[in-house]
Amino acid sequence: MNIFQQFIKSLYSPETIAKFRMAKIGRAILYVFLLMFIASIPMFISLAISINALFNAGDQYLDEIPEFEINNGVLESELEEPYINDEEDMTLVFDSTGEVSPGDLDGYGNVIALLDREVIFVTGGESNRITYQDAGLDVTKDEIDSFYTTLDDLSALIVIIVLAGFYLFNTALKFIGIFVLSVIGILLKRKTADHLRYRHLWVLSAFTVTMPTILFSYLEGFGLIIPFSFILYWIIAIVMMNLVLRNVPKPKQPQEPKQL
Repeated sequence: MNIFQQFIKSLYSPETIAKFRMAKIGRAILYVFLLMFIASIPMFISLAISINALFNAGDQYLDEIPEFEINNGVLESELEEPYINDEEDMTLVFDSTGEVSPGDLDGYGNVIALLDREVIFVTGGESNRITYQDAGLDVTKDEIDSFYTTLDDLSALIVIIVLAGFYLFNTALKFIGIFVLSVIGILLKRKTADHLRYRHLWVLSAFTVTMPTILFSYLEGFGLIIPFSFILYWIIAIVMMNLVLRNVPKPKQPQEPKQL
């Protein structure tokens, strides 16, 4: 059975997973990398779209705002009143006059605000503030525009690096989860498959997490937020592990020699 067939079977068949207990550790590790690649596809698509939209929005916003300069931690421009564009999902605020305060941004959703002494990002209700002084910014719009153009030219590479980083981070977390499940398996095996060694439990755990991993990854990828998803994940994983262990064959008992 090749690794893709193992993936399909691991989605629904505890009986088949139990047969994988003798697989080599190296193959199980390779399987985890494949599993996480498949599970990360929704995240890959979402991140790629978001990063691309960010670059497109940045290009649009730079075209909209007037010439400006950040000098000694203060935003300077020829505007006499704040400029606010809230036509899209992201609101752009540009104010070198000092009329707009951070509290004035509460009425908007997602915001990028260049105020007189700081820049504020608001996404998902979370606000992040950076003062020009602390960031050491002394730039003009032309310099920012030139830097942004360079980033835009490297956008494909940036997307690949970001996606690779998320993939490796999530895969590392999955290995930790597999370790935890294998430790739980030590307790579960006592009544069903006490003859298994730890290496067998680790291999079985690597295949057992397939169904809950794919299930929650794709539900979240389609925007379906499941309450208590972390707890539900572990309930499903532990129940699945218990079913797998119940399907592990009992060791054959040695036959007593026949008496003549």
